[in-house]
Amino acid sequence: MILREVQLLSEDPEIINLLKRLGIKIGKDEDLPKIGKYFIEFQGIRYEGNSFRELENILSNLLSTYVVVPAYNEEKTIGKVLDELLTVFPRERIIVVNDGSEDRTEEIAKSKGVRVLTHVINRGLGGALGTGIEYAIKKGAKIIVTFDADGQHLVEDALKVMKPVVEGKAELAIGSRLKGDISQMPLVKKIGNIGLDIITAIFSGKYVSDTQSGLRAFSRRCAEKVKITCDRYAVSSEIIVKATKNKCRIVEVPIKAIYTEYSKKKGTNILEGIKIAFNLFIDIFRK
Repeated sequence: MILREVQLLSEDPEIINLLKRLGIKIGKDEDLPKIGKYFIEFQGIRYEGNSFRELENILSNLLSTYVVVPAYNEEKTIGKVLDELLTVFPRERIIVVNDGSEDRTEEIAKSKGVRVLTHVINRGLGGALGTGIEYAIKKGAKIIVTFDADGQHLVEDALKVMKPVVEGKAELAIGSRLKGDISQMPLVKKIGNIGLDIITAIFSGKYVSDTQSGLRAFSRRCAEKVKITCDRYAVSSEIIVKATKNKCRIVEVPIKAIYTEYSKKKGTNILEGIKIAFNLFIDIFRK
């Protein structure tokens, strides 16, 4: 998160010293992020704790948040998606995984100054997420957010999904479209998602209302525990199964999905659902 300057709402000497130590300037502009006793508010989202120590951890988490954007042939949307992410996150902490694209995805992403990792061949969503998350961990990420490249997520929703993980109340937060505004979600996707939710619950022992959501936030510990092996769409269910097995605390946060004619063509379908169930079955017996 970009926290170069904040508006101070508390004259607590400890907070002032903390900001100096982190290299964060104190300003008076009303539009700046606001910091007070045990909280910081950024674009209307308040991250809060119960002590100075918790505030310190929250700031450390926010300053060490990385965003992983898997992208395959997304030249139509990747530029706008990155422009929106760059209003909140520093360029060096946005990781685009160009998954063997055959269009201008890589070129456009590089033009935005973000970090671009490229697969020579298309490995699928799981392969791209695995590469991006592993890279973020190596760079010292404390929080890792995954964000789709097709334009169906809102950046303000990413800030909401991060909140329970940043505050230490969860280790994996999933942005649930089914718990939020589903007015734009096609009926076939609603039904398909519910089916995959049930399949995932059977294998994980935990029901999540939107297992296939691409908007998630991981703590570092959870990201290190969830070793991704599924290359394609089964990864979304695999993450929940492995997070549950490794006792990561999971929460859901309501979000809104933006569906366009372009994004409606993306994601899982009935065939992918069958593949996901099969891959999860194989994974269980592989252990």
